[in-house]
Amino acid sequence: MHYEIIINPASGSGKGTQVWKIIQQALHDQHVSFSDHISHSAGQPRQIVLQLLQSPAFHPDCIIVIGGDGTLHEVISGLMQAKQNVPIPVAYIPVGTGNDFARGYGISTNPTQALQQILNNHQIHTINIGKFKNNDERGIFINNFGIGFDAAIVHQTNASKMKRFLNHHHLGSLSYISKAIGVLIHQPSFNVQVTVDSHQYHFPNGFLVVSSNHPYIGGGIQVAPDQKINQTELELVVLEKHDPLSLLGAIILFAIGKVAHSRFAHIFRGTTIKYQVSPAQHGQIDGEELSPQCFNLQLSCSSYPFWEEPL
Repeated sequence: MHYEIIINPASGSGKGTQVWKIIQQALHDQHVSFSDHISHSAGQPRQIVLQLLQSPAFHPDCIIVIGGDGTLHEVISGLMQAKQNVPIPVAYIPVGTGNDFARGYGISTNPTQALQQILNNHQIHTINIGKFKNNDERGIFINNFGIGFDAAIVHQTNASKMKRFLNHHHLGSLSYISKAIGVLIHQPSFNVQVTVDSHQYHFPNGFLVVSSNHPYIGGGIQVAPDQKINQTELELVVLEKHDPLSLLGAIILFAIGKVAHSRFAHIFRGTTIKYQVSPAQHGQIDGEELSPQCFNLQLSCSSYPFWEEPL
């Protein structure tokens, strides 16, 4: 086996550099054939993949991603954008602050254990990939596509001066939770219209809209407990906002991973889902924030090969 490795040294507030040194030494010790490529900026992992695929000599057995979920998202985006005849399998060593994909798939957050999950693997596994079309924009998500409450938290957290400090001390979830309180108070409701199997549903008091590819969001919160990453299906959760007390109860259920039990939560499942949101709201894809906008989304499923033995 020969592995091409793409590393984001800035992931996990700089933890990526330290993890790469550990993995590099382990690969040498086990006489594993590999080549490495360092990403230095946002969007570069995708460009690295596209450039490598243009080389006639590029024939790896697997591409290993060392970074956060955003880095993995970029690499898979590039691979799917290239429309390969025979897709190159991907593997992942998580070094992010949330690591939701690792939870959803079953990958150890211990780097050396994650590496062994890759090296000990003997067959290709298939993961589901969420695909979206939003007006004229197209893309994928490996974790979630969120609108409203969670996306506003991502926006507030990213704008916080405390985020880097807390992430550096492995307390990034505190920043997320602290911003959630303010968003809970100030986030207005919005209109949501969902179309599934030609049936339309209208929710005039939308507060949280999340499409999920696996159970986790926000660094370990279970928003879709029954969703499986190897299942060709997506789950959409629409949470409504009514009186403050019932909303508080619903958000507590969200925080403990039981939002589906709220009487104000509406769950939809399918391989294709359409929904519109207005007026303009914050959005997020795999933790990366989108500018406030009205959304007109069409979601579908795709698949991609993965080379890693799940826990």
